[in-house]
Amino acid sequence: MYRITTFVLTLFFLLTGCRGDQSVEKTPLISSDSLSSIHREAQDLFNQARDLQKKEEFVSAIPFYEKLIALEPVGEDIKPVAGLMNEGCLQLVYCYIFAGQRKDGADYFSRLYNERELWFIRNYPRSVEVCLAYSLYEATRLDEAVVMIDRALARPTEGREKDQLYVDNGIASVIYNQVGDIRKAIACGERSLEIIRTLEDKTKIVFVLGNLIYQYQQVGEFEKALSAYDDMILSGQGEKNPYGLCAAEVNVVQLYDEWGLEEEVELHLSKAREAAVLSDVPDAFLRVDNLAVYYALQSKQYEKAVVLLDSMSRRLPDPTQNSFYHEFYDNYKSILAVHNMEGKEADVIAGVRQLVISLKSKPLNNLSVLTIRLLGDALVEVGEKQLAIDVYRVCCDYIQENHLLNQQRMVYYRLGVLYEGMGRFAEASRFLLMAREADRSFTERRNAGLISQFRVKYETREKEHVNKLLRSEIQLKERTLQYYASIGILLFLLGIIFLLWLVMRHRTLKLKHEANLREHELTEIRHKESLRLIEEQEKQLRQMLTERQNMNRKNEELREQIERSDARNTMQEVINSLSPHLLTNEEEQEFRRQFCILHPSFMLRLREVCPTVTRNEELLAMLIRLNLTSEEIALALGNNRASVNTSRFRLRKKLGVEKEVSLDDFFRNL
Repeated sequence: MYRITTFVLTLFFLLTGCRGDQSVEKTPLISSDSLSSIHREAQDLFNQARDLQKKEEFVSAIPFYEKLIALEPVGEDIKPVAGLMNEGCLQLVYCYIFAGQRKDGADYFSRLYNERELWFIRNYPRSVEVCLAYSLYEATRLDEAVVMIDRALARPTEGREKDQLYVDNGIASVIYNQVGDIRKAIACGERSLEIIRTLEDKTKIVFVLGNLIYQYQQVGEFEKALSAYDDMILSGQGEKNPYGLCAAEVNVVQLYDEWGLEEEVELHLSKAREAAVLSDVPDAFLRVDNLAVYYALQSKQYEKAVVLLDSMSRRLPDPTQNSFYHEFYDNYKSILAVHNMEGKEADVIAGVRQLVISLKSKPLNNLSVLTIRLLGDALVEVGEKQLAIDVYRVCCDYIQENHLLNQQRMVYYRLGVLYEGMGRFAEASRFLLMAREADRSFTERRNAGLISQFRVKYETREKEHVNKLLRSEIQLKERTLQYYASIGILLFLLGIIFLLWLVMRHRTLKLKHEANLREHELTEIRHKESLRLIEEQEKQLRQMLTERQNMNRKNEELREQIERSDARNTMQEVINSLSPHLLTNEEEQEFRRQFCILHPSFMLRLREVCPTVTRNEELLAMLIRLNLTSEEIALALGNNRASVNTSRFRLRKKLGVEKEVSLDDFFRNL
């Protein structure tokens, strides 16, 4: 929704911090003893004004700043004194604002600028024009403020310090935003952000990013708006600058309101109020209360709106000074009066007519459009349909020229419904068609920036809104088609439900398929791991047998040498002691244990097939199962190959294995 811009974009906090005195700290104190008379006078005036400003005695500080910018430096004093004047001029604007004298401040700077009698006005016109533009903006003289800021920005920037350019672009961003020139406002805001990133003091980056949050979402760039909010949080400056955090959270409230996320709206409105309490700045409470009143009226919580307006009234500036807050307050009171006009209808309606005349008499802006729409809604609710039509028609040209799509779709739709109820079907059809087109354009613009987690909820609501407009249009064109239109809409909704069901079903099946694939992959991994472990253990067994075979081979060679010796009889005992054996008892037990780990069911099946199998035959069977050749088995058992073949034949016969079946295959399948 095209939202309130004024109370969320007050710039003096953007430039000076929550009390309006932080920026003066950047001007260093200089000992008066070492200065010339004019420089000493300027420094003393600046110091006195600054001290009063820090004590929040803004009215008392004003005369000192006015005397400062009235000085006329010469010679070597020009540059340092001009620096004090530049800063003093800006601080003078803030003092008028904090003192509640916005109108007086605008009149003062306008008079100085037009008379051009002061040295500072003649020599530093850009500084004066920026300050004047801001004063006019605060005094609600927007047209004059735009002319003046355009003139200031058109001047050269040579010799202008970075912090001064930051101020120039910050003020311009706020003014352009208020008059609806959002692209210009964003360009100035981005330049201001680029500058502040180069400054040592980055606490005011909260204000710049806070403004960009609001401005980006006004042109439908929601991803940039959300990114600006994330940048603000990551900067860590919000805790140091609670007022800036309050302003940013207020803007985020409106961002989420555009997406229709009521829970997020309430959450960030609460955060904004917490930041206002921490800042302890009246303007921060006005920001939050003002926005809260708007939502209360929009949701028809009139008792809550009354309480919030009472809170606002305690913090409003002097009523003799022009202020956007006064306009908001007065307009909200008029809207509430419509809802509570029992017994005094004539007076309330007369007051509404005067308010409409007042709105028509001056150029419209976002504030007046907001008032018009809420006022029209209130009149519709109490049955004043013709007057509501008159109120809505006041802003039609403005919202059309400024492409306020969200306002268009709501105002045009209400006008269409009102004209339909009065039997003026041609006008009703025209406005409903315009509302439908505005809704389509608004949807396209907003869809481009919505992040995925909000898309489903948002699109559902938009489709419901589009369906509502379509139904109204069909009813106006030909009421006889109402039955068929209802059937069509029902089929359309059923189709959507069916499509959603198909999508959800496809997603569910896809998730199951992915889960099955993952399970299959895990099974394969476990299987491969098991095979790898088995291979490693078989390798260990083979290594143990190989070592034994090597040992037996050496023993065999030694035995043959001894046999060939002449001392055959005397060495017979030695030969017998060196006769190869497979393993010691302990080694054989370890071998059997390792084999059973690899093939746990092998021995059980062997004994089932042949209950009379001997221990040596079991050992032979295990070696065959490990794919050892007869020669390898002979070495392992300490026998010759013929003996091993004989043992294999006997085991085959004992097991009853057919000749055409390999004993190796038999044991592998056992």
